[in-house]
This record gives sequence, structure tokens and C-alpha cells, in this order.
Amino acid sequence: MVTRTNRDILTGGKKYQQKQAKKYGVDEVVFDKKAREEFLTGFHKRKVERQKKAQAYHKEQERKARIEERKQHRQDEQTKFEEQLKQLRESREALDITKDKDEATPKGEAEESDEEWTGFGEEEEGKEDGKDNADEDTDEPVKGILSRKEVYKVDDKDVLGDAIVDKETEVVIESLDNPYTTAITSRSIEALAKANNVNLDKSDEVLEGSIKRAKDYAKLCGVEKPKQKKKKFRYLTKGERRENNRKQKLSKLKSRKHAMEK
Repeated sequence: MVTRTNRDILTGGKKYQQKQAKKYGVDEVVFDKKAREEFLTGFHKRKVERQKKAQAYHKEQERKARIEERKQHRQDEQTKFEEQLKQLRESREALDITKDKDEATPKGEAEESDEEWTGFGEEEEGKEDGKDNADEDTDEPVKGILSRKEVYKVDDKDVLGDAIVDKETEVVIESLDNPYTTAITSRSIEALAKANNVNLDKSDEVLEGSIKRAKDYAKLCGVEKPKQKKKKFRYLTKGERRENNRKQKLSKLKSRKHAMEK
């Protein structure tokens, strides 16, 4: 038996591989022209789709962050409310204790404390009565009334001397207005506008014109309201994405810790 050399063994393996490739080979390679054209001409389209997906993802993340922030705010408000309620209950209990102590004091001490209060003096009462009378005298009649009555009293008779005057005198005061203006005010709004040569049908047009002139004048003076610039979308950098992920993880850990403490 002839021994095979290493070269013959390797050559035989190559021939076997070529034979197997021919056995299971592809007869024909067919290219899809439409798919090839779409791939070659659709770079911008695919880029726009990726941008839209990124925008939708960022909007969803912002929405979740707002929800988490509102949830955290509600929890903080709830804890503040519970603390205030606890303080209120403690102060109420302390007030009840002091009230019970006051009720438990002897009657003799209570009577002594009552006797110490002397009340208001006559001078103070006179001052208060004088203030009330002054307020009554200085009360002015309600505006808009055409006629009103005023009563004049004479308290000090020594001032009159020998003159014969009644104790009370009623005086009726009537306001004198221009009859033409009162007639106009009694009419409707249309009649009043007609008297002032105002056409109500063109009121909207005049108002729009005045607003337009005011805007043009503001633009001319440079004091118009600046237009808010639209925020240009841009992709986040690697550092910004890392920072956002870190903040999200930190907020989740805080919420979990807060839930475990409760």
C-alpha cells in the first residue's frame, strides 16, 4: 500500500470542496432593480424617518418625565399636608390642656380677676358717642339721586337768642341738569351715537383699523412683541445622552426609595 503524502491529502481536500460547491451552487443571481434603486435613492428618506422616530422617542421621554415630576410634587404636597395636620392636632391638644387647667382654677381667683376689670370710663364712652354722631353728620347722600331731603336740628338754644325758629327744618335739594343732556341719556345707545355723529355699523371696521395702525406704529418704533423663534431640532451628543440617562436612573431610585420609606 502506497502512503499518501501531505501534499496529496491537502490537494484532495481542495478538490472535494470544489466538487461540493458545484453540487449545491447557485444557478443564477437575480437583482431586484426597484429595491436596488430604492436603496440607492432613499438615503434622505431613511434619514428623515430616523429623525421622526428620534423626535417621537424624545417626546415620549419628556412626557414620562413630566408625569414623574407631577407625581413627586403630589407626594411632597401630601407629606407637607400631613405634617401641617400633625402640628395642628398637637397645638389643639395643647390648647385643650390649657383650657382644662383654666377651668380647674378655684372660683375665688376667678372672682378676683373679674373685679380687677373696671370697664370703660365715662370719658371714653363720650368720645365714642361723639365719633358716632360725627359719622352720622358727615354721611353724604348717595350719588345719582336728583332730589334729597336734609334735616337741620338746633341743639343749643342760646345761640338763637330771641329768634323764633323751629327745632327741626327740612330742606329739599334738587339738582338742576341740562334738559337736553338728560333727554339724550334717556334714549337708547343708537340715539346717543346718532347725536354724536357716530355710525355703529362701522364700529368693527374702525376698531380693526385702529388696531392695525397701532401695530404698524409699534413696528415703526421698534417696540413690537418679538416673534418666538422656533426651536431647531438637533440630535443629542453622547455626553448629553449619558447625562439624561443618569438623571432618569437617579429619579427612579429616588421614587423607589420614597415608596419603600412609606
